[in-house]
Formats: sequence, structure tokens, C-alpha cells
Amino acid sequence: MTTTDPAGALAARRSGTAAAGPSRSAAAPGRARYARGQFLLSWRVFWRNRRSTFIGFLLPVLLDLVVAAPLRGKEIAGVNAAGYTTVGFIGLALVTSFINLLNGVVARRDDLVLKRLRGTEVPPTAIFAGQIGAGGAVVLLQVLVLGAVSVGWFGAELPADPLLFLLTVAAGYLLFAVLAVALSGVTPSAETAPMVATPVLLLCMFGSGVVAPVASMPDWLQPVAHVLPLAPVVETLRTAWFGRGFGHETWAGAPLDRLDLLHGWAHAAPSLLMIAAWVAAAAVLGRRLFRWEPRRG
Repeated sequence: MTTTDPAGALAARRSGTAAAGPSRSAAAPGRARYARGQFLLSWRVFWRNRRSTFIGFLLPVLLDLVVAAPLRGKEIAGVNAAGYTTVGFIGLALVTSFINLLNGVVARRDDLVLKRLRGTEVPPTAIFAGQIGAGGAVVLLQVLVLGAVSVGWFGAELPADPLLFLLTVAAGYLLFAVLAVALSGVTPSAETAPMVATPVLLLCMFGSGVVAPVASMPDWLQPVAHVLPLAPVVETLRTAWFGRGFGHETWAGAPLDRLDLLHGWAHAAPSLLMIAAWVAAAAVLGRRLFRWEPRRG
């Protein structure tokens, strides 16, 4: 999962020359241009790197086709079981974006790109905005692909609350983007990034209700599963998509009652607060752990 970052290196050279003497009035447009250029470069690098394309885009789609396809025609909690699982893999797409962001940040740090950018007038938010924005665009594309598979092939219904669904996707992506920046501080090098990313991927995939309801897990595992960072994201995505109060469903459980928009938001409120708490915790962790220069020793 190691990647190089020519986009970051090129942007650093450009910003280093442009930051020599811009006026304050031109600083904001200059930062916006930098972020836009970094977005376009990161987007191109992502699709040109076969490994990042497979992990960051194809992996959730392929896993969904393998796991959800056998569930066509079945139901769980009163909804299409294949669609239920597909929404879980939309959540998993946020974790695969985390893997590529982690690799990208560590690679830019090891190539001294971040160190050079820190010495320019480009603020930290602009340094990461382009790369995080490109990852977000990939996630939106995955949402469209997986959503089309869920509705067009598996026969699931359209989202009951698109606003809540998109808000949850954005909040979940922000959570894992900030977490990637934070955990880059404990990642010695791009070569060792899989040692940090793989446990996060496996925990989220098998412990957050992506492929099986959390309530179907052993009793001693459920309290831990409910507080994993992806669990409230997946639960709220399903509530928004199907308009039902997910969180305690089981494979053999009775159908869940439908919720109107107001009660859907009320049901999702605790999960949204948990996502916000995870974002805040990741931000605090990032302030303590993040490094602008390569780790030594």
C-alpha cells in the first residue's frame, strides 16, 4: 500500500516560488489556487497508481458484489438484505479512503514535501485540503456506484432521507481523514503504513456491522463494536437510506418500524454525536502526534 507523491512535490515547488512575496490581499486567492492545484494533482496520481486505485476505489465495490449478491431476494429487519449490506460497504469505502490518505500523508512527509510547505505562506488547512478533497471526490463516486448497484441490481429502495445520508457520508469521511493525519504521526515510514492501516480496516469491516449486524455478534463483543468509529456511521447511513431505526437489528429479527424524517433524525442524533466525538478525539490526537518531518530512529 505504499505510494509516492509527485503531486505533493510539484505543488511544494510551485508554492515555494509563489510564496516569496505575495501581498496579503492576494494570499487567499493564492491559497485557493494551491488547494485546487493540489486537488487536481492528487486526483491524477490516485488514478494512475494501480495499488491506490484498487484499495481506495475497487476494493469496497468488489467485496460488496461478492458478499451482497447472494443475499438478493432476502430481507433483514424488513428491508432488502443485499441493499442493507451494500450500504455497509459504502461505510467501508470511508475506511479504504483512510488507508490511501494515510499512505499519502506519510509519503509526502518522508519526501520532505510537508517540511518545505511548512516554510511557505500556505496554511496547514490548504496543505491538506487538496489531497483530502480528492479523496472525498473518490468516495462520492463510490457512493454513486454502490448506490446504483443497490437500487438497479439488488432492487433496494431509493434513500428515504438523502440529506441525512449525505451529511453522514461527509461526517464519516471527515472523521477518517482527520484520523489518517493523526495516525501518520505514529507511522515510521510509507513501507510500514500497512501495519497501521490494516488493523483499522479489519476492525471496522468485521466489528462495525458492515457485513453482519452488531446485535448478531457475541454479547461480550457488542459493547466494543458499538463504539468503534465506523459503527455509528454505518448505523446512521442505514437509517437514512431505509427510513428505519437501525442499531439493534438481527438477521432473524422482526421488521423495524418505519420512521418519518423527524423521528429519523431523532434516532440518528446519538450516532451523529458519537461521530462528532470521534472527530474531536482524532483532532486532539493529531495535534499531539502529527509530524511535519520524517521520523528518525
